[in-house]
Amino acid sequence: MMASNRAAAKRLIVPVLLLLTLVCSLLPAPSAHAATQSLSITAQKQFDKMKAAAAAADSTKLQSLYSSFVQGQDQNNARDTRLKTTSKQNDTNETALRSRIKSIDQAKIDLLARKLKQTKDSYQPLFDKYAAATASLKAAKKLGSKTLIAAVQLQVDLLAITVKAAKADISYADTEYKQAKATAAATIKRLRDQLAAIDKEEQLISPQKSAISQLNKQKSAEWSDFLYALRTGDSKNAIRSLTSLSSILNETAQRLATIEGCETRIAAIIKSVSNQVR
Repeated sequence: MMASNRAAAKRLIVPVLLLLTLVCSLLPAPSAHAATQSLSITAQKQFDKMKAAAAAADSTKLQSLYSSFVQGQDQNNARDTRLKTTSKQNDTNETALRSRIKSIDQAKIDLLARKLKQTKDSYQPLFDKYAAATASLKAAKKLGSKTLIAAVQLQVDLLAITVKAAKADISYADTEYKQAKATAAATIKRLRDQLAAIDKEEQLISPQKSAISQLNKQKSAEWSDFLYALRTGDSKNAIRSLTSLSSILNETAQRLATIEGCETRIAAIIKSVSNQVR
């Protein structure tokens, strides 16, 4: 009996999952962009009817306000689209630039590192020979043979001259390597410090985006009020809603302009630093 119930349950799961998938596919996808309000065919007829019934002054004002709203909305949408493109390009350029900065003089540093290692390796047999001669001198002194001591001492003295020159050669290669690293590090720090100005611009952008998000919510709510005024034939409230919508669009435009200025300055910072990277 239990097996029969489980089989029945399994048969029910498949159609339920299919139904859920269908329902999810029909739900509207969330949008990152502000909604664009426009009159439907029905709302347009209501608007035309309202203008025809209103006093001449109100009718003219309704059309003027609505035309201004459409134009302002189009301008804001166009600027918002441009800003998204500019912002994305700035992000791409900054990422690429930071990668270039990180690699400044890396090829030179790697070459000098290899040169230093090769120099050390090439002199290692000499150092081993000198160490062996020094050990032999110590052993000869224990034996007390003046002839042997003199012969080994001469060998040690001759090797010491070569060892000193070898150490100077290694020191020069090491200084070259360390100097190249220090110079690159200083250059990288200087350029990164200049790029830090981008953070200040982004700090200015963040509150503007938050404010625009709130303005878009107000715009949607006010648009709903405008549509309700059309349905009820309330021309006074329609004028009030369109006036409020115009004010919202103007404030949005100002904040978009602020963001645009920030993005322009970010692009200039990136270009300035990029020109300094060899």
